[in-house]
Amino acid sequence: MIKMNKLLILVQNKSLINKVKKVDKATFLFPLEGYSVGYPNTFKLDEIDEFGAYILVNRLLDESSINSFKELIDNFPKNIKGIVFEDLGLIDLIKDLDITKILWQSHLNASYLSINGFLKYVDSVMMSTDITIDEIKLILSKADKPLVLPVLGYIPVMYSRRYLLSNFNINYNENVSNPNTIKEEVLKDEFKIFENEYGTVLYSNTLYNGKVLMDYDALYYFINSVFLSDEDIINFITNNELNDEYNDGFLNKKTIYKLKDGDK
Repeated sequence: MIKMNKLLILVQNKSLINKVKKVDKATFLFPLEGYSVGYPNTFKLDEIDEFGAYILVNRLLDESSINSFKELIDNFPKNIKGIVFEDLGLIDLIKDLDITKILWQSHLNASYLSINGFLKYVDSVMMSTDITIDEIKLILSKADKPLVLPVLGYIPVMYSRRYLLSNFNINYNENVSNPNTIKEEVLKDEFKIFENEYGTVLYSNTLYNGKVLMDYDALYYFINSVFLSDEDIINFITNNELNDEYNDGFLNKKTIYKLKDGDK
């Protein structure tokens, strides 16, 4: 049985909440409508009625959206326990809020030096999925506060504020629906893709399984439920089993490569 009291599960379907509660305890993360990108389902603040919930604000914000978010947080409901966010412009804005603050910058903060720098301003940092398990163990041993470890989900590979899916369909006379998969023609890699009015997010096409990280202490173990069924998540929680093909990302594969002679 997984350490349920330390699970942080991103919500795409509210039906998941009661199913998880029948198994054990967990904390739920809701992508906030108007302030998140890469998720087919987002939630207005007054739709989040789960006590102890977190909100996700993961899109890059301009001055106007930061100002509108400031008006929103002036009336934060008491059931909101914390926020997971990406834009550094929010650090000063939320510093006086009595909630847990978690910084999630998907491909950054891959060293304990940068992580400890941010831990002066936030309560925790989401660990990068681009580093090995040995590097993660080193960071955990030197981090000033408990961190968040991703343990299941499709990995966000890139985020652009451009409408990449729409532009692709226009330029190549294609009709790729949203969400769906798209193939990159150079290396023939496929990516899951989702676009909304705030931009486009490409995800790995193979499910990431980092359950080995649950052997190490953390603030939370994060499950990104996007493109997963409720049953997939319950099976992972109760049996550590997955029906789909999966890999362990870069946990056992360094992302440092030496070019061969003649490569440019």
